[in-house]
Amino acid sequence: MAAKMKARPKVRATEADFEKLAAIGSASRSPMPGASILLEELERFSIVPNTDRRSKFVRLGSKVTYRDLILKRDRTVRVGLPGEADVDENRISVLAPVGAALIGLSVGDVFRWEAPDARLREIEVLSIED
Repeated sequence: MAAKMKARPKVRATEADFEKLAAIGSASRSPMPGASILLEELERFSIVPNTDRRSKFVRLGSKVTYRDLILKRDRTVRVGLPGEADVDENRISVLAPVGAALIGLSVGDVFRWEAPDARLREIEVLSIED
């Protein structure tokens, strides 16, 4: 990661989501950019009980509106497992770079990463629905 990158925000996952994410991360042998982000983030997750509904953060299945701070565009997507991805329905996988970046974030969090082409990517979470 580039030295100019700022510290990443706190990330959380439910026990059930963390188990699924860890399995996906460890099973992913492909050089997908999102897989490497997910693997890095797995080490940083704080685990919360499955029953904790008070904490608002991006979970598997969450509908998230985020702003691409570089392109100055807002987008709403549902973050899910790789087999649930569907571009036509705005469903993205946690193995896609944006999906891996969003999982575990809260409203107002900004996540930055360097894409494989060395371009800086930066997104901000605007809203989260379960």
